[in-house]
Amino acid sequence: MSAVALALVLGSAFVHAWWNARMHAGEDHQAALTVSYLVGGTLLLPFAIIDPPFNAWPLLIGSAVAHSGYIWFLSAAYDRGGLATTYPLARGAAPLLVAVAGIWFLDQTPTILVVSGALLVAFGLVLVGGVAFGIGERTAVAMALTTGGFIATYTLVDAKGVSQTGALGFYSVSSLMGVVLLTLMTGLRPARARASIGDGVKVGIASTTAYGLVLLAYTRGDAANISTLRATSILFGLALVRRTVTRRLIIGATLVVAGAVLVSI
Repeated sequence: MSAVALALVLGSAFVHAWWNARMHAGEDHQAALTVSYLVGGTLLLPFAIIDPPFNAWPLLIGSAVAHSGYIWFLSAAYDRGGLATTYPLARGAAPLLVAVAGIWFLDQTPTILVVSGALLVAFGLVLVGGVAFGIGERTAVAMALTTGGFIATYTLVDAKGVSQTGALGFYSVSSLMGVVLLTLMTGLRPARARASIGDGVKVGIASTTAYGLVLLAYTRGDAANISTLRATSILFGLALVRRTVTRRLIIGATLVVAGAVLVSI
């Protein structure tokens, strides 16, 4: 991976952790996240106008579905659990799922590093999940792990999408489509959106910056390595948590990141 791609991914990881901490501190997580996607899609709309991504329609639809599911389950996880547990579970599950998908569905032969990394990620997630169970966040664990599944899905879909068309235009259209889809599914009312406009705009600018950096990194490096290095946002996220973080939680999160790195080598 080039130095430019590495800088893009690490910068994205920090910004991603920041906006998740900011959103978690708000009240209506789903409304704020939906508004953030609307803001992000609108900000990047000029790129879609200049370079329309409509030659990748199937991938745009798949991306919109995956991102809307991500919004739904991440906001549900944040409604029911703390950032220190739900964030590592959601972000850490994605590399493990991608690795397993490669083994079982893409008929890839796993190396010893991939197997070792997957085991580290799994053990780390068990530790983090154990902390969540201990403080009564059982439902949040399920929601966070499901979020990880949607992250893995949109990672693969978006990486292929930006290889076929403009990265920022693709993200703009898929974001706006995701907002429409989620609004239809949840019946999000304008009053809720207006009440969350402050958090939504801040999160939207930050999340667009974070994911835009990743999409640009996809054009300069291997998607698997890039998506895995995004797991470093877990450690940034723990650093931003205001309440006391337990040793078991830190060990679990560190194992997740270490395992994710091994999977990508």
